[in-house]
Amino acid sequence: MPLTPLLRRWRALRSARWLLLGVWCVTGCATGAVSPSGLQGTWEVVQVAVDRQDQPHWAWFPDDPRLLGRALEISAAGIALDDDSRACTQPALSDLAPGRLQDFIGQRFPRPAHFDTPVAPTLHDFGLDLPDAAVAPVQIRCMPDASPWNGAWLVQLSGGRLLTNYDNGGYVLLLQRREPGAAIRASFACSKAHSAVEQAICASPTLAGYDRSVAAAYRRALGRAGDDAGAVKQAQLEWLRSRDACGADAACLGQAMRERVEQLMQQ
Repeated sequence: MPLTPLLRRWRALRSARWLLLGVWCVTGCATGAVSPSGLQGTWEVVQVAVDRQDQPHWAWFPDDPRLLGRALEISAAGIALDDDSRACTQPALSDLAPGRLQDFIGQRFPRPAHFDTPVAPTLHDFGLDLPDAAVAPVQIRCMPDASPWNGAWLVQLSGGRLLTNYDNGGYVLLLQRREPGAAIRASFACSKAHSAVEQAICASPTLAGYDRSVAAAYRRALGRAGDDAGAVKQAQLEWLRSRDACGADAACLGQAMRERVEQLMQQ
């Protein structure tokens, strides 16, 4: 039977729609999936959440300075966190089973059966103050597959928020969309930035995020130092002098701050 003009038009429109989504979706991408346009943009990690009932298995800490404040860039060409890790190129998204957020978190982070706690943690266990809303999670596939984003999932929430587990570690990152023109926040008042280092930090959201991370990691190290607090303070002063030698070199400053956060978190 020959196709009617209306049916031919409908099929052409449907084919064009899937062609446009092809860069994002793999076979099985379902109607009603999270819109790629809704995911694209810059997101900032505003909470690092871990199961507080499963502390022996922590690889990261609540609001860990190594992850808090990092910026996530999502585009059709790639997915990258500004932590010097390997980006995900040619990303493709596939739908995971829709359901309730509480059930999704509980299934993704099961506890060992021998624990004297329920096998499935709750949003409260992770310290996530989020409603148990209906969600449509998606999973990421990358080229190359060596990227830590390969296999990670994304859950888009209301209020410009996003959940992910990044490298399939035992934590949840809550991110907030960073709007264009948003003020850059460092650990100090950027309105009073005078030195070349301070001005470089206040000109870069990435460097400002790491500056806040250094400050948070330093406070944590001081709180744990006890009688060795003096040594921690002296080491920080020496590090600041070496950081300042970078001047306005953004690459040098970024490397210095990433390394310092790692050093402080080991103390």
